[in-house]
Amino acid sequence: MIQRIAHITDLHLDEEFPFRNQTSARNRFDTVLKDIEQEQINHIICTGDIGENNGIEYFFTQLKKKKLLITLGNHDQFSDICTYHPLQGNHNTKKTYWSHSTQFFKFMYLDSSSGAIDKEQLDWLKKEISSPKPILIFVHHPIIGLNLKVDEIGKLKNRREVTEILTRATTKISIYCGHYHMKSFQVYKNIEQFITPAIAFQIKKNIGKIEIDTNISGYRIIQINETEVTSKVKFLHHAN
Repeated sequence: MIQRIAHITDLHLDEEFPFRNQTSARNRFDTVLKDIEQEQINHIICTGDIGENNGIEYFFTQLKKKKLLITLGNHDQFSDICTYHPLQGNHNTKKTYWSHSTQFFKFMYLDSSSGAIDKEQLDWLKKEISSPKPILIFVHHPIIGLNLKVDEIGKLKNRREVTEILTRATTKISIYCGHYHMKSFQVYKNIEQFITPAIAFQIKKNIGKIEIDTNISGYRIIQINETEVTSKVKFLHHAN
């Protein structure tokens, strides 16, 4: 049995930057959803930065017929998302994190919405990585660093501590994340990191400055069978 998942991230619906109107970001989201439909994928995992104001309701309305799982990004508020979608995790700290397992893999979801993984999550993570199965982690922020300007200004604050925990695992860990608005891939010890491009806009890979590209949206298709996980990124072009 082959499982296919669409990984989407960084929609920024109804936010003022960079479009200053509702239609541009929503049109990009709709274009990606149309492509997901054509790929006949029903399972979607969103790793955050959904949007604000009416954009949040628009997101959930468009995805009401899909199997949807969510982790929060730094633009998301726990209470806003809970209005439309049940979130697992710690409702006292307003962090959404949980895990589940299939016959062959373990899935984990982390909350980096504060720009860090908080102590309660770290304690939970230390226990959860004790798994004989390969682990797939979905989180907004990348955990392995990149030599880019976007990493310098937007990195996960305690990523070194998180990395130290993950490298204690005796199995392979695959991280699927967003936040940097680009396609990228890193390897560190037992960790593979797949950064998925944004739906709203991309950030060019630049060491010295931030440059955006509003011509392209992207998402990732993850394919899982009994023995392996593979993925590919799809880019969709827009006429501005």
